[in-house]
Amino acid sequence: MADPKFPHVKWRDGRPRSSHGAYARALGFVDADLRHPPYDEKGRPVGAWFNLQEASDFSDKRKSEIEAARRAGKLPKKITIRKRSTIEDLLDDWSKSVEFKALSSASQSSYRKCISAILYRPQSRESAAKMRAEIRAAKLLGVAEPARELEAIATATPTSIGKPEFRAFYNYAKSARGHHMALSMIATLSAAFTWGQESVLWRLGPNPREGMEFDHPDGRIVQVAMSEFSAWVAAADAIERPSVGDSFHLALFTGQRQTDRLIMRNEGDVEGRHAFRQSKTGELVDIKEAPQLSARLNASRARIKELKLRLQLDKVPPELVVNEDNGEPYDESTYRHWVSTARAVAIFGFLARDNARQAIVRAERLNAELIKNVDKLFAPFPLDEEKKAQRARAVDQRKRALAEWLDAQTARDSNGHETAWRLRPCPALMFVNGAGELDQKHDQDLRDTCVMLLDRAGCDLLTICDITGHSYRSAQTIVKHYRARNAARADFGIDRLELQVRKEGMKS
Repeated sequence: MADPKFPHVKWRDGRPRSSHGAYARALGFVDADLRHPPYDEKGRPVGAWFNLQEASDFSDKRKSEIEAARRAGKLPKKITIRKRSTIEDLLDDWSKSVEFKALSSASQSSYRKCISAILYRPQSRESAAKMRAEIRAAKLLGVAEPARELEAIATATPTSIGKPEFRAFYNYAKSARGHHMALSMIATLSAAFTWGQESVLWRLGPNPREGMEFDHPDGRIVQVAMSEFSAWVAAADAIERPSVGDSFHLALFTGQRQTDRLIMRNEGDVEGRHAFRQSKTGELVDIKEAPQLSARLNASRARIKELKLRLQLDKVPPELVVNEDNGEPYDESTYRHWVSTARAVAIFGFLARDNARQAIVRAERLNAELIKNVDKLFAPFPLDEEKKAQRARAVDQRKRALAEWLDAQTARDSNGHETAWRLRPCPALMFVNGAGELDQKHDQDLRDTCVMLLDRAGCDLLTICDITGHSYRSAQTIVKHYRARNAARADFGIDRLELQVRKEGMKS
């Protein structure tokens, strides 16, 4: 038998409870169990439950009380009622949900980055820095803080988003944020829609993402040459960020992810070995410490002791990579900033006449100038996706155009004199990738570099996986991508091929 329906009364398993809307609650009426005295220590009735007639009488009485309160003018002029109606609201509710908080910290962090990308338009580094300064000023003055510009999808309602809108947003995100980020944004939006299907706040219909397919780019596999590694570390040291160089050495000699390096502690107690736990897998990795890494970490410990004295710290963190600004472990945003800055200085060089600040300003100015003008630089060499040979020529021409532009900056700023440089430019850290786009070597590329160096050293795939934590498949993909570029191995193969064709009867 269905429960009877009375205004301001709801039934739970046959037991009545008063229930009020937002306006009634604004007038001071509260929800409560409909029961008779006696009352408990908190003033709540705990006696017998109202029967059907008593619940009906309560409904009539409460309806009259609310009408009387309205006629008496007790209703507030304005009641703030949060309306959950937009994609921004959906993502906010999801990120505050019990289900979201049950995810691993790494997953939550990744999702939050994508939520920000979904809601807000991209910002240049200069615009982001300007906004941070404006926010700090607003806090000091006690005025409203400036807000970032929202993406159009942020104010759309979830019910207005179907498969066409998902596809259009993906295409836009791909052009504005890059292929990999676009896929992550779609996955995040899809996860929020799936959560919204089971949320009492939303009760969404079917997830539009279901059944859709999105093209995936080839995995990024880029190697950092030893000369490039040395130039990058030297630049970090020169701008007084040796902690970035410490992290690079950890990457090269352990093959660990950036996230793991920033939280890495030595959990072992055996001299000459390095033990640490991976954040993604939770596995404890115990490997031998290379002498080059030992030397770098010993120097790092000496620097951290000096930092403790300079900043008058009670203690220093156990992490191996420590921010020189505050003696604390890096947050990912700050670390990425200094990695990018050190890379720019390495690419454009450090003039002998400059101090560290001047070198940074010059490098970042040239980096911004190149990014601003890259479309014009590459315009004479359009990419024809239908004609592979023409496309390959265009990519090569773009590479030459980039090299000429970088060489021109080097010659101009040094007047052609080698002695003008404290650190000579390393333009190879900036390159044209296979898609014909301007690209740069990334911190994460050092992980792939470690895999390739281990392969060239004669290690098998299982050994490589034991050291770096790669899956067998991903390690195999990296090795397969670069193995043909090992000139010594290729030369040895040609020698064997020559001997074999002689055996088959071919005369020289």
